[in-house]
Amino acid sequence: MKSKNNSAGYQRLKIGAHIRKWRSLKEIKQKDLANALRLSEAAISNMENDLADITLSQLEDISIKLDIPVEKLFSDPQEVYSNGLYSVPKTDDNKMQVMEKDILYAMFGTLQKKDEQLKIVVDNVLEVMKQIAK
Repeated sequence: MKSKNNSAGYQRLKIGAHIRKWRSLKEIKQKDLANALRLSEAAISNMENDLADITLSQLEDISIKLDIPVEKLFSDPQEVYSNGLYSVPKTDDNKMQVMEKDILYAMFGTLQKKDEQLKIVVDNVLEVMKQIAK
């Protein structure tokens, strides 16, 4: 969703990053999510980068594809599990370890994507500087 302040001073929700993290956690590719929603990968990317508005219907479809309740999409999976909002039964330590591992993989995936984006920006800046220096 686009980040804009309205006249009352409220900031719009930004859930795109949460959707990306949940998708990574569930090991669902952007292409698969796009196909499930009958959208392009670019449209999903725009949603995940908070560049496009998301309809309630799309939120419902995303929650179905990710197999999580809609309300989880409004929360960062790292915060959800670290704050105990959605806890795993304590009797199954292996399940908790798998979930922690999945969250770490989702975090690493997000960091890797940000690193790739930063590299592109730095490369573009260096190219512009080279052109200016000529």
